[in-house]
Amino acid sequence: MKNVILATAIAAFATSAANAGVDPFGLENGDFSNGSAGWDQFGGAEGPYDVGFFGGSDAVVAYGTFGGTPNYSGYTQTLGWVGSFFEGETINFGGEMFIEDGKDLFGGNNVNVQLNFWYGDGYDYGFSVVAGTLNGDSNTNEVYGFDMNYLLDEGAASATRISLDFTYVQTDIPASGGESGAAWGTNFFGGIVPAPGAMALLGLAGLAGRRRRN
Repeated sequence: MKNVILATAIAAFATSAANAGVDPFGLENGDFSNGSAGWDQFGGAEGPYDVGFFGGSDAVVAYGTFGGTPNYSGYTQTLGWVGSFFEGETINFGGEMFIEDGKDLFGGNNVNVQLNFWYGDGYDYGFSVVAGTLNGDSNTNEVYGFDMNYLLDEGAASATRISLDFTYVQTDIPASGGESGAAWGTNFFGGIVPAPGAMALLGLAGLAGRRRRN
């Protein structure tokens, strides 16, 4: 009877893994090594470019525009649609950002690595979870790395779509008409952290396989 229960549990996990393969959750091309494949650009943003800030990784740059405030620019990528994430799961996400000397963020302008949760048809904005922010107080010529785990509660798990966004938020424009700042970003990542129960099932599956071979 115990063998039957174990086999059923392993089969259920295998089915879940197979379904996840059909509708995967995760970020692709986070270092822009394949150009901008997988990403959508919005607002005042450019790239990717070959820069030396991040140890060899290409990067994109987001900057303020003169289209009013608030104004948003950057790059976005869908991590997963409903059915590829569930309540109680943890999303690990983050990335790296950099501000060049002389490109300081003006006023209250800021740039973020964040998860966005969308509802309705998948494009009705709900809320954001920010892994890291740079602003006018951030040092220039310094690589900032951010890494965050976010546990999906009932509200977050009821989203239709989750995206990872590198977003420049322009809230202030210099009266002189000068630049309002810019920031580079790359080495982004985002994925589901396996639940302890799933890891335990994988361990049982491996144990059962070893016993069969013995």
